Amino acid sequence: MEPTAPSLTEEDLTEVKKDALENLRVYLCEKIIAERHFDHLRAKKILSREDTEEISCRTSSRKRAGKLLDYLQENPKGLDTLVESIRREKTQNFLIQKITDEVLKLRNIKLEHLKDGATNNLSRSNSDESNFSEKLRASTVIYHPEGESSYEAFYKIAIMIYLHLIHVF
Repeated sequence: MEPTAPSLTEEDLTEVKKDALENLRVYLCEKIIAERHFDHLRAKKILSREDTEEISCRTSSRKRAGKLLDYLQENPKGLDTLVESIRREKTQNFLIQKITDEVLKLRNIKLEHLKDGATNNLSRSNSDESNFSEKLRASTVIYHPEGESSYEAFYKIAIMIYLHLIHVF
């Protein structure tokens, strides 16, 4: 009987998404226009009116995006809802690809970490953190298929994978 492949819990996937937001923080702060996403994030109860007012008080676009990311990291559905909002806006679809790539990369690293017999809890203790960071740096996982003829084909596949991840986990 073959051993079953490790799978991620809801808690693990939430941690992966938080880590993805953190890893992409500088990039996303440069690219995201926070105000574009307020209505959708409020409708989905990710942000409150007070949250949007707090974000809007920031003096620069980067600071507003950074504060938005802080709020998204606090909510397990924050990243998923941001991706939905980006998809609805249809103006920054390239961000979905970047986010999806990062989530998939971290998910694979987490699964590998579990498969290698590491603890199921990637707590932020020194030994676990350094082990996880080493695997992250050493990762050579490439998500873009070689010879891909068009960006559009990859984009559609990435969206399907991301949506599958959202609904599976």
